Amino acid sequence: MEGLILMDTTTTAQHTPATSDVDASIAATRRVQHLTAVARDAIDDPRTLDGDALAKAVVRALHDAHPHIRFEDALELAVIVETPPADSSTVEAIEYIVADICSHLDEWNRFEPPAIPGQA
Repeated sequence: MEGLILMDTTTTAQHTPATSDVDASIAATRRVQHLTAVARDAIDDPRTLDGDALAKAVVRALHDAHPHIRFEDALELAVIVETPPADSSTVEAIEYIVADICSHLDEWNRFEPPAIPGQA
């Protein structure tokens, strides 16, 4: 009997539209666009920075502006964030870096609201 219920649950889950996945994707895209603009505005003359320096400047700008980026996260991101392709424009390079930062923060669940003790 339990196998039958599990099978029904699995079948139902497969046929349910992934609206939450679409919403999450839209939210992630908007987050990257917003944070790209924040980083561009915060960095003085980003065109003068090479890829590695630009990546570190973006990490710092986002840490200063975004409450979900902890100091420890910023230190880790400064080391692991990927530098943009050399042929990228400055705007494309910043967006590339921000997308990489957001993927790490999402993986670390930094965009999730903090759990409230005593609530499920």
